[in-house]
Amino acid sequence: MPGQSFFALIFFGLLAFFNSIRHPFVHDDVVFILKNPHITRLELWFEAFKVPAVSGGINTYYRPVLEILYRLEYHFFGPHPLGFHLFNCLVHVINGLLIFSLLQKLSLPKTTAWVIALLFLIHPVQTEAVSCISGISNLWMAFGVLLALNAYLNKWYAASLFCFVMAFLSKEQAVMFVPLVMVIDCNRGVKNYRSWVSWGFVLCVLLGLRQSVTGVSLLKNIMASPGEFYLRLAAIPRVIGTDLRLIFCPYDLHYYRSTDILQPNFVSWILALISLLGIFYVLRRWPQRRSTLFLGLGWFLAALSPVLNIAPLVNEYSFILTPEHFLYLPIIGVWIVVVIAADSFIKHFKKPLLGGIVSLCLLLTWHQNTFWGSEISLFERMLRYEPNFGRGHLLLAKAYYFNGRPERADGHFEKSFTILSGYEKKVTNIMAEKYYLGIMKEILFDWAQNDCLMGRWERGLGKYKRAAIIDGKDASLYNNMAFVYLHMGDKKDAYLSLEQALRVDPSFAQARINLQQLGHP
Repeated sequence: MPGQSFFALIFFGLLAFFNSIRHPFVHDDVVFILKNPHITRLELWFEAFKVPAVSGGINTYYRPVLEILYRLEYHFFGPHPLGFHLFNCLVHVINGLLIFSLLQKLSLPKTTAWVIALLFLIHPVQTEAVSCISGISNLWMAFGVLLALNAYLNKWYAASLFCFVMAFLSKEQAVMFVPLVMVIDCNRGVKNYRSWVSWGFVLCVLLGLRQSVTGVSLLKNIMASPGEFYLRLAAIPRVIGTDLRLIFCPYDLHYYRSTDILQPNFVSWILALISLLGIFYVLRRWPQRRSTLFLGLGWFLAALSPVLNIAPLVNEYSFILTPEHFLYLPIIGVWIVVVIAADSFIKHFKKPLLGGIVSLCLLLTWHQNTFWGSEISLFERMLRYEPNFGRGHLLLAKAYYFNGRPERADGHFEKSFTILSGYEKKVTNIMAEKYYLGIMKEILFDWAQNDCLMGRWERGLGKYKRAAIIDGKDASLYNNMAFVYLHMGDKKDAYLSLEQALRVDPSFAQARINLQQLGHP
């Protein structure tokens, strides 16, 4: 019965993530929600379409629909993470139901479509999108894309257009909708060139809107450094290989997954060539399955194409962002191929095999959910697999600091500063150098506060002074120096530091209050 199939998907989808709903806000959740200055301005929703998104990273976003969604969630749930987590789970489950419906429209057998939707819902690689509150960007974007595809197959073109626009304005990865339409039409034996051109035109309009608001040209961004562009292209087989390995062997799932584009890619290209030959052999050997296999492979590549780092998504220096949440929708294509192949070659024990896979996925997902319970556990696991990620050490150091563990934080501040100062010396791009100097100042500032927490006042003062050499116009540095001088018994230098803070920024109220309380030396 259709109702039983839907209820079973709902049950397993909620079961997979039930142990994440009581987690707190972590990392990006704090930036996009708790520290979002506009989060309560629900009545001024149209303003969200006029400015780029609030961002804690180095990449510029234009996601007005997502910003409005955050404001709506905050209106109903307030600063309480439980409601946000429940909403993530709900949207994820609805996406599974939409996949089930879509695959049946594409003439896949009901049982096959149900198994694919089930594996989509419970696979541990989905944890980063569902257990992280700010992962709603992936969930809501996918919701819009899947609605648009279902509406397109129903020939509800106006509804399809609306959902595609909503998806794009939630997250740029929604550009996948256009190649997915082409893959689906080819699978149905339809060559609707006029429709493809129309969707391409809509996409160009949306990209133009994004550029006009953010001031960032996608094409210029791609070709800003031709040498780096070719390195990103060369790394594509390695990225795809890693993604496939994560789907079939997800033992090392972690936040901030990166790919170093300076690493050699020869073996990855050889494996990619062997894989292509294998695909051609399978398509020739089993022509009766050619259509559905093409659907699966086409879906995977079309959905993954926007995040293969043709457009740069830089974590730091040569590390390109390749996180697990990028696989949220591409994973469907893999399951189409796998489940179709299993139907063809496994004649017996299908149910016990599926039961074993489902049980293993649930256990792995529950385990992976636990790392999102605190920033310390999240970043400790990240550094286990990304030990040379400078900002990762900084994030863990801050997590230790705010949890009253300054001794543990100290070593990670030092490691972070060593890595990022090394990058600052290597880069030749002025903007990149400025970025790394800014990060170095941030590290020194936070590291100095950590020293002060441990009572190491002289060390902390030295780091504040080094930070002031990088940026002598940051009044908060001089204000904090005054605090350190006072603890060292040097009232005169504390007074001079506060005066310097006001010379740098006459509107810095805290320094003025401190100066009034201090009085003349």
